[in-house]
Amino acid sequence: MGEQMNMEKYGVGIIGTGWVAGEHARAYQGNPHTQLRAVCGRTRAKAKVFAQTMQADCEVYDDCAAMLARDDIDIVSIATPPDCHCEQAVAAARAGKHLLLEKAMATTLDDARAIRDAVAASGVKSVVSFVLRWNPLFNIIKTQLKDDAVGKVFLGEVDYYHGIGPWYKQYGWNIKKDVGVSALLSAGCHAVDALRWFMGGRIVEVMQYATFNRGVDFSDYEYAPTSCTLCKFEDGRVGKVTAAIACVQPYVFNITLIGTHGTIRN
Repeated sequence: MGEQMNMEKYGVGIIGTGWVAGEHARAYQGNPHTQLRAVCGRTRAKAKVFAQTMQADCEVYDDCAAMLARDDIDIVSIATPPDCHCEQAVAAARAGKHLLLEKAMATTLDDARAIRDAVAASGVKSVVSFVLRWNPLFNIIKTQLKDDAVGKVFLGEVDYYHGIGPWYKQYGWNIKKDVGVSALLSAGCHAVDALRWFMGGRIVEVMQYATFNRGVDFSDYEYAPTSCTLCKFEDGRVGKVTAAIACVQPYVFNITLIGTHGTIRN
C-alpha cells in the first residue's frame, strides 16, 4: 500500500450512482492527484449509465467486494443511503482503502462504532463528508474566533432549514425511519457539526423537541422532520440546533455565536 500511495495518481472507486456520487466524481476528475477507476452500483446497468454520464473511462461493478479487491484502488467514496454505510465502510477499511464517507455516517450508534473500529484496526485514513468545513464562511468564522474577535462564546445557535420534499432526489429513502432516522441525522448533522466545530468542548447534556408538518408534501415522513435540540457543554455553555427538512423555503443555514464582547451572525 505504501508503494501504491507514492504513485502519481491515487486510484478511486465510488460506491453509489446517485447525484451525490456525481459530485464526488466531479471532484476527483478535477483533482490532478486522483483518477476515477471504478464505480459500483446496485446494478451494472446503473453503474454503466453513471460512468457514461460522468464521461469516466472506468470499470463498472455491481459487487462491492470485487471492486474492493482491486490493488489499484486507494480511495473509496461511499455515496449510498446511510443504512448501507456500515457494511460498505467496514469492508472498504478491511480491504485497506482510505474512506470518504457521506453523511450521515451511520444510522445506529453500534454501526458508527463498527466503522470507527474497522478504520482504526486497518490504519486507513477516513473523513465524513461534512463539506461545510471547507466553506469560505466557515474558514472566516474560525479565524475570527481564533483572533478573539468576540471573546469567549457562551451561546451558539446553528440552524439547518432545507425542504426535502417529493421534488428532492433523496426524498424516496429520506422519509423512511430506518434510513433517514431523524431530521437531525438526515441533514441537521451539518448544523451539529458546525456547532461543535465552532464552540469546541464536550457536550454532556442533550434535550430535544420534534414535530411534524402535516402538509401534503411532507405527509409521508415516518419520523418528525422538524426538531429543536438544546445542548449543554461540559463547561456550562449552551448550544441550540434547529433542523427543519419539512419546510417550504430556500435553503438557509443560520449561524449565531454570542461571545463575551461580541457576536458573529451570518
